[in-house]
Amino acid sequence: MSTSTPRKIFAISSPGGHWIQLTRLCKELETQHQMIYAMPDKRFKPKQGQKVYSVIDVSADDKWKLIPCALQVCWILLKERPDAIMSTGAAPGAVAVMLGKLFRIRTIWVDSIANVQQISRAGRLVKAHADVFLTQWPHLSEDERILHKGSVL
Repeated sequence: MSTSTPRKIFAISSPGGHWIQLTRLCKELETQHQMIYAMPDKRFKPKQGQKVYSVIDVSADDKWKLIPCALQVCWILLKERPDAIMSTGAAPGAVAVMLGKLFRIRTIWVDSIANVQQISRAGRLVKAHADVFLTQWPHLSEDERILHKGSVL
């Protein structure tokens, strides 16, 4: 993505640590691009002028929620028409990356810093689908497929 032309970037994650990492990554992007956010926590209060959508959360224990989550994310993608999707995980981000590929939207996955020993479950699902896949641990990088460019701390 060229920094000369402002882009519309859809940033989505699960609440908690995933969200904290995502907002840290997006802080600088907010000055150059139009950011649209989505997360499952309805308690999050957006800054003035910030678009934040609420999506249903999904876990390994309630996979049936993937369907309503996918419908919500699909609606956001169709409504907002972003140039790129960025996620730090987990399931809502994986859904967005998969749908993004269907809509031919560039996708960026930043695997959670909490996954020290191996790539996250959601990361393993999207690895083949993300245009850019980043890990925050050098020993988890793999050639051109999984890149390490630093950590979000």
